[in-house]
Amino acid sequence: MRLAAAFVLALGMVPLQSQVRESGPGAPTSVSGPSSVVGRPGLVVDEQAQGLGPVALEARQTHGGVDVVAMGEGMRRVYVFLPAEPAVVGKVPFVFFRHGWQGMNPRAYGALIDHLAREGNVVVFPVYQENDATSPQIVVANAAAGERAALEALKALSVEPDAQRVVYFGYSMGAAISLKLASTYVKEGLPRPQAMVFAAPGDAYHVAKGEDAKSIWPVLSELPATLPVAIVTGEQDTEIGLPTGRKLAAALCKVTRPGRLVLLVLPADEHAGKKVGAGHGSPGAPDSRYDFDLKTPLSEIPKHIAGRVGFEASASLNNLDFYGYWRVLDAVIDSVATAPSTSAKYVFPPIFFEEHARGFMPKPFPMGTWPDGTPFRQALIENSCNLR
Repeated sequence: MRLAAAFVLALGMVPLQSQVRESGPGAPTSVSGPSSVVGRPGLVVDEQAQGLGPVALEARQTHGGVDVVAMGEGMRRVYVFLPAEPAVVGKVPFVFFRHGWQGMNPRAYGALIDHLAREGNVVVFPVYQENDATSPQIVVANAAAGERAALEALKALSVEPDAQRVVYFGYSMGAAISLKLASTYVKEGLPRPQAMVFAAPGDAYHVAKGEDAKSIWPVLSELPATLPVAIVTGEQDTEIGLPTGRKLAAALCKVTRPGRLVLLVLPADEHAGKKVGAGHGSPGAPDSRYDFDLKTPLSEIPKHIAGRVGFEASASLNNLDFYGYWRVLDAVIDSVATAPSTSAKYVFPPIFFEEHARGFMPKPFPMGTWPDGTPFRQALIENSCNLR
């Protein structure tokens, strides 16, 4: 019997109006947040100048829309979101986006997908499962098959990954899939990840029992020591993301080169009668323009999604996204644009640590303000590797 209630990203499961009332660890817990639309009142000029907040994020979006390529059926379906207006050709940055359990509909993450594509990344989104009955033991193979099909189709469009600028992103179960593929990418015929970002990481035992619950993580010591990893989770995600993130960070401390691993814990906060929760569903960033599921025929999936100013208002889109999940992912994407992580010239995003003679010290991590200018609680960079 599946343990879906503890793991499903509810954005893909229930109507939006009921989503914000869910309180379980698998549901969005961000309610009446301060930054549900771009251009919120109270945005301080310094934030924008420092590249922080929704206005600064939107300024990164240099493409006017997103082209969509969809192929495959069932658990082998895959969606590709390409920067458009202008279109991209040749070797371009790629983000392999592995969703959470039962998050097969990209609507649940549409705002983030739209942002990533419109700032110049090709986003590959494998569906990898049909429903809750899919065994976690086959999802890695399904994801890899979908991604290979996407890469082959993109060749006809003269688009291929820039080997220096390949990032694996995984939310919840998607983090476990990304971990495994980081160790088997050669066998699976996929590009090597130059960096990885995990939001609220999980594993098979969170969604299944018996043989199906066997971990799909690889032997972590087989991962390259040079591979940068950023783990981001909410402080209220106490059943899945927080304990699993700590477990993963502690294990990677023995593998990853010092200064290339971070565990960032995002805060819940409330002010003036409004609350933002930091549970397992907090990475959710819905956009109704990306609402297509496995029942949607391929012929009915839009081939182009026009850009727009701002973001779709949602209680699930708030400071945790703009100053947390999205900021970290963008920073990691930018870091490999400068130099591949296999190079001695690579620099881990400087937003996390200050390097001293004795080691690395975590920096403060501001999370913006409420509309009246009151500071939002800061995030915490945990010293997972006992850096000094």
